[in-house]
Amino acid sequence: MRASTSRAGWAVLATLAMALSAGLRAQGAPQALQAVTAEAYPGADAVVVSDETRVQVEETGLSHVYKTQLVKVLTQAGAARYAAIRTDYDPASSFAEVQGVTVYRAGGAVEPLPADAVLDLPQPQEMIYWGPRMKLAAVPKLHPGDAVEVRTYSKGFVIAYLGGPGGPEDEKYIPPMRGHYYDVVLFQGELPIVRKRYSITLPKDKPIHARVYHGELGSSTAFDAQGLTYTWWKENVPAIVREPRMVEDTDAMPKLVLATVPDWPAKSRWFFQVNEDARAFAWNDAIKQKVDEITAGLKSDDEKRFALLAWVARQIRYSGISMGKGEGYTLHPGTMTFEDRAGVCKDIAGMLVTMFRAAGYKTYPAMTMAGAKVEGVPADQFNHCVVAVETAPGKYKLYDPTWCPFSSEVWSSAEKPQNFVIGTAGGEVLMETAPAPPEDNFVKVVSNSTLDARGDLSGTLVVTGGHYSETNLRWSVVNADASEVRPTFEQWLGRLSPRAELLSYATTDPVDVKTPFAITLKYRVPGYAMATPDALYFTLPAAKNLLSNRRLTDFAAAVVGEKRTYDIFLRASRQFQFEETLSLPAGYTLKVIPEAKTVDAAAAAFEVKVAFRGGALALQERFTVKKKIVPAAEYPGLKQAWDAMNRFGGLLAVAGR
Repeated sequence: MRASTSRAGWAVLATLAMALSAGLRAQGAPQALQAVTAEAYPGADAVVVSDETRVQVEETGLSHVYKTQLVKVLTQAGAARYAAIRTDYDPASSFAEVQGVTVYRAGGAVEPLPADAVLDLPQPQEMIYWGPRMKLAAVPKLHPGDAVEVRTYSKGFVIAYLGGPGGPEDEKYIPPMRGHYYDVVLFQGELPIVRKRYSITLPKDKPIHARVYHGELGSSTAFDAQGLTYTWWKENVPAIVREPRMVEDTDAMPKLVLATVPDWPAKSRWFFQVNEDARAFAWNDAIKQKVDEITAGLKSDDEKRFALLAWVARQIRYSGISMGKGEGYTLHPGTMTFEDRAGVCKDIAGMLVTMFRAAGYKTYPAMTMAGAKVEGVPADQFNHCVVAVETAPGKYKLYDPTWCPFSSEVWSSAEKPQNFVIGTAGGEVLMETAPAPPEDNFVKVVSNSTLDARGDLSGTLVVTGGHYSETNLRWSVVNADASEVRPTFEQWLGRLSPRAELLSYATTDPVDVKTPFAITLKYRVPGYAMATPDALYFTLPAAKNLLSNRRLTDFAAAVVGEKRTYDIFLRASRQFQFEETLSLPAGYTLKVIPEAKTVDAAAAAFEVKVAFRGGALALQERFTVKKKIVPAAEYPGLKQAWDAMNRFGGLLAVAGR
């Protein structure tokens, strides 16, 4: 009876709110649009005039979300942007409805979109096939000065953690952590916003954690017979100006994080129990037999766990297949994944937990956020699942089978630092992995070359790496088609000169991760140096940063302009080591030695040593990116080091008789 009364109350509130919203649209929308002009918002294709979200949370945690957004288009590009309206949902755990789409013409006409214009279609899917759907509607052709208002209603949750017991009506929409609600709300976007407001109403006896990050929001609290209502808003928000390699939006834009979960240990205990109840990590005879086969002859625990990690990382392909009820963060049973040989990160992690347990190790699943920070409020801020082995009471070693195929690492240095929560019976707090020292992720290029009196260069390059860098060097071979390997190496040599010729190449076995990986390139460059009867003018080959690519030198893309507003997100800290011995023609000595600027800043460093001995030029060069996340305030140091390295690579050395 209590539940029925509560839902009736919510229904009354929803009806009143919808009526009030309709009245405001009829009276206020055109007036609100008048102040939004191309002159007032130069460069904007469209402006969000109003963005309103109202959330009503029941005692069970079931949420009813009403959204109204009014956008005015100012250019043809803005009109094209809003040619269609799309709302995504997962029918297994949520319901979505487009309650209305209204076009306000610049001339004053009002055009409601017919209800039958909204289509319910499957979402495009790639790699993850869980059956999500979308509400899609074509908007009548818009012109600059027109506006479109979209009103939606949804309930439930987008990602299922665990399907609860079957039940009538709204049971499947109740979140798996029953009785709780969370949200992460951004108060900035790609378009200018005149006003954005978010309000949430909860039962009086349901407290909430809430915190604002990266700026300030207006806020208010009110209560009535139905519950407590919290409201946050922000006005006159400029569109975000994106920067290369900037951190994720959640680490840059003003945001609100809220949750009714009391603390992280409660979340940890729930995550543990929900998977134990589902028997996600139970193994059968086939799995135990495979575990014994993989670990046979291995002596140490580290060796055994590494062998099991390598098997899972290579044998369970990344492909999300829905298991129906419970799909989402609920890990597929290990027996299912072992049979399917497929899954997403949570299922791959679950397979490793299962095999570790079958091998006798005390192991737990863990939630983490790859690519962004997890704030202290215990809201779900995760996008990845990994594995934690308890090596001693309260001490854990992390493993990530999704990120470590064909890698000597068990936990990728691309995930250092990174927040995580382990699911245990006792409950764990939010933790963070330690940053990776840049020298762990070294890239070393050793060059032995000869320059003759005609200016022709010939030599050998040996490229090695550590941790993250070695993994990416391996992937350049093992993940590439055979026809792509040589062109990749030719591209590296192309930074020496367009005339560079790759004579031959060889690599160690990229699959054998126990043996350090190495790439050996033999090359020649006709006419590399400018030759005169008595002198050679040339740049130092190893100073050309041959390995420039999006993974190994992603920081290069971030060095644009003199300053930054947002922090830089890099794949990992790194250190580049270049060692070169360049033999000169008989009778030649080094007349001019390039001089480098030494930089040692908080974010990066650069240093060079050049000498001439035994008829050869000897170079030692080191470039270090000290941090994975470079604060905007430390960007000038990164730029100085990178500029110094590039400048040195372009300086001429002169050898003469």
